[in-house]
Formats: sequence, C-alpha cells, structure tokens
Amino acid sequence: MNGLILAGGQSSRMGQPKSLLKYHDKPQYLHLKDLLSNFCEQVYIACRAEQKAFFEGCETIFDSEVYGDIGPMNGLLSAFDRDKTQAWLVLGCDYPLLEKSDLQQLVQARNPAAVATVLIAAEGQLPEPLHCIYEPKAGPLLLEWLAEGHESLRRFLNNHSVQTVVAQNPNCLKSVDTPEEMKAVYAAR
Repeated sequence: MNGLILAGGQSSRMGQPKSLLKYHDKPQYLHLKDLLSNFCEQVYIACRAEQKAFFEGCETIFDSEVYGDIGPMNGLLSAFDRDKTQAWLVLGCDYPLLEKSDLQQLVQARNPAAVATVLIAAEGQLPEPLHCIYEPKAGPLLLEWLAEGHESLRRFLNNHSVQTVVAQNPNCLKSVDTPEEMKAVYAAR
C-alpha cells in the first residue's frame, strides 16, 4: 500500500498553503508523511507542478493536466496513473487532529474485497474520502465515474461497495480550512 497526501489545493479560504502549517512542530505534510510511513511502503505528495518547491526532498505526484480542475480526485487519479497495482491510503493535508491510532484503526479494518475502506464519524454519516484506502480496483471505476461527469469522491464512495469504519476519534475527521479554525486548533493544544 502506498500513501498519498493531497496537497494540491488552492487554500483560498486559509490564505496560505494548508500543507505548510505547523500544528505538530513541523509542516503538516511532514507530519502526515511520518504518520503514513508507519503503514505504507512509499509516501507521495500530490500537488500542482508549481508547488514542487514546497516539498523538496519528498516524492511528488503532480496533478495531471489531463483531468482538469477536479479537486482531490485529480491527485488520486494521478496516483493511480503512477501505480495501478497498489492500494492508496489517501489523506488530505487539512486534518491536523489525525493521529497514528486513527490510521491504525483504518488499516486494521481494511477490506481489500471492497472498492475502498473509509472512516466515518458515526453510523449513517457520510464517508470521509480524504481518510480512505482506495483499492486498485477503484482506479478504473474512478475513471468511469469521471467520464460520466462526476467529480465528487464522497459521492463515488456512496455509490460503490465500500467498507466503512466508525472513527474511534471522530475529531480526526475535522477539516481545518480557515484562519479562525486554525486558531481554534492552536488554542486547544
């Protein structure tokens, strides 16, 4: 299984790259890389080509221009373009409350027979596509999904056979997207 940190967003609401924020005494992308290294053979950062300098010394996968501006799905499809044979454990860079135990719970619940294994906050809640293991069979299905005009990873997961896992720590699913939310995380530490 490979790890993938999605860091190609514009961070327009935050006003600065979310992957570079320091919640854990290092840039968020390095914190996530360290977490993923416990479970993955290789860890990559999906980003836009002009962001490469941010991630010096890290393996990067550039968001493909083939897919257009389709958000996180671009990074995941670009990862499958790089390696169709491996599962991809995908994390968004804007989840600073994620801990090693959260990933351990996800990895232990992994169901390779499903299209994906994904964390949810509670039974009946929507899946969090940026806390998810996408199995190799998801790659072709994602291409079909995109060809049908869909771009939402959450809707993709809702429409396919996935293994859901109720997060023991639902706070790990809290995305931090604005300066106010960032300040609240810092204040709580």
